[in-house]
Amino acid sequence: MNFKEALIYLDKVRENGTKLALDNIQKIIDNLPISLDNIKFIQVAGTNGKGSTSHYISSILKESGFRAGMFTSPHLQDLRERITINKEWISKQDFADSLESVKKVSEELLGKNIIEEIPTYFEHMLLSSLFYFYKKKVDFAVMEVGLGGRLDATSTLSPVISVITNISYDHTKTLGKSLSMIATEKAGIIKEGVPIICSCRTNTVSNRTIRKIAEKKASPFFNTFDKNNNVSFIRESEYYDSTYSSDQQEYKFRVFMNGKHQVDNAATSIKTIEILKSQGINIPKIAIISGIEKNSVPGRIETFNINKGVILDGGHNEESIKALSGYLKEKQKKDLTLIFGVLRDKKYKKMIGYLKPFVKNIIITEPISPRALPVEKLEKAFPEDSTIVQKNLKSALEEAFKFKNEILITGSLYLAGEMRALVTGGFKDGSQQI
Repeated sequence: MNFKEALIYLDKVRENGTKLALDNIQKIIDNLPISLDNIKFIQVAGTNGKGSTSHYISSILKESGFRAGMFTSPHLQDLRERITINKEWISKQDFADSLESVKKVSEELLGKNIIEEIPTYFEHMLLSSLFYFYKKKVDFAVMEVGLGGRLDATSTLSPVISVITNISYDHTKTLGKSLSMIATEKAGIIKEGVPIICSCRTNTVSNRTIRKIAEKKASPFFNTFDKNNNVSFIRESEYYDSTYSSDQQEYKFRVFMNGKHQVDNAATSIKTIEILKSQGINIPKIAIISGIEKNSVPGRIETFNINKGVILDGGHNEESIKALSGYLKEKQKKDLTLIFGVLRDKKYKKMIGYLKPFVKNIIITEPISPRALPVEKLEKAFPEDSTIVQKNLKSALEEAFKFKNEILITGSLYLAGEMRALVTGGFKDGSQQI
C-alpha cells in the first residue's frame, strides 16, 4: 500500500460512519501483534484546549530529550498532522505501512469472528499511530481524545496520567445537555489509580463532578488552578510574560501563541509534567520553559502578514469563539472582514454575537463537510444588507481581499484548514497566497 492507496482505502472506511463504543476497538487493541508496554501514554480530554495542551506537553517532552509521539484530531490540511513524533509528521510511506498493518490485523480478527466489524475512520487513525509509535520506539505518546472520553477509542489505552482541560457546552446531543453530564462523559477517561489533572476552576460543577469520579476510582486528583496553584501574565507586544505558581515551585515563561487562554493551557502542561516528575521522570525546569516558548499550533488564532493581515482560527463552538473575541479586544481589533462558516450542530448565533463588535464586512460560506450549516440558514443570522454569500471558499477569500481590511476567518476547524491552504498557497509557513 502506498500513500495514495491509503487515502482511497480510508475514504471507503469513512463511508461506514462513526460509532461511539469500545467493544470492537478494545478487542483489536487486546489482539495487536505489538506490545505497547514500553510506551507511557498521556490522555488529554476537554471541550476546548485539549489540542493545544497536548502540543505543549509534547513540546516539553521533546525539549527534555524524549521521543514524544502525539495523536491529535482533526487535521487542518493533511491527515498526517494527526500522527507526529517530536512534532514531525509521520511520513507518507510510514503512514501507508502503518495503515496496512491495521487493515491486515482487522481483517484477520474479522475472519476469526473476534470482532464484528472493521474499525471506524477514527479508530483506523488511532491504531495506525500505535503501530508507528511502536515501530519508532517512542518514550511517550500524548493522545488527544476525539469526542467525549468515556466511549472514545483512546480510552482503550492505559495512560500514566489523564488530563481534562475544561468543560463547556459542545456536542450536547451526544454528551448531554448539562455541564454535569458532559463532565461525567469527559471523566470517563479516568482509570483506577491513575492520576487525573483537572483544569476546571474549583468553584464549578465540572470540577466537583470530575473530583467525585476520581475519588470513586481512587485516582489521585490534581487541580491546575486552586488556592495553591495559580497563574498570572502580562501581555507584551509579541507574547504573554507568564508566571505559574504551583504547590511545588514557581515557573516564569513566555507564551507566544495568541490568546490568553493559551497561558492556561501552558499551565496545565506544567502541572502534567510535575506529576510525571513525581513518577520518577527526569524533566529539567529549563526544558519546561523552552518547550512552552517554542510551541506553536496551526489554526489557533494564527496570523499571516498577507495584504492587510489575516487572522485564522479554528474556533468551532461558543467557548472558543469567546476566547477569540477576548484576543480581538486585547489587540483592539476593529473593522475586520469576517469570513464565517460553521457546522450545523453549533450555537452559531451566539458565536456570531461575540464577533460582531469587531467586524465591518461579512462573508458567509460553508466548511467542506457533510455537517456544514447551509449558507441559506446561516444568512438569516446576518440581517445586514452588506452580508456577502459565497459558497466557494477561494471566491470568498478573493472577495475578502477586495475590502482591503484585516481578514478574520473562523467558525470551524474544517473551514480553517481549507482556508489556511488557500491563504498560504499550500505552504505551512504562509509564504505564498492565492
